[in-house]
Amino acid sequence: MNVGDVVFLNSNPEILMTVEFVLGSETSGLQERMLDQQMKMRGYADGDVYCTWFENKELKHEFFKKQMLTKK
Repeated sequence: MNVGDVVFLNSNPEILMTVEFVLGSETSGLQERMLDQQMKMRGYADGDVYCTWFENKELKHEFFKKQMLTKK
């Protein structure tokens, strides 16, 4: 998966999400490198993604394991 891809949870294909960040991708900024390290310490791995989506007009965001998602 890449930044900008539209994905959905395997368990809920009705909600479409946009990939905003991929762990382990080339990150040039300090914030991105720090986020990458923090999430790996929490059990995430290279290829896991940070997504955003709208639910009832509210912006939501979350990290997901890549195995939980399917690219549209």
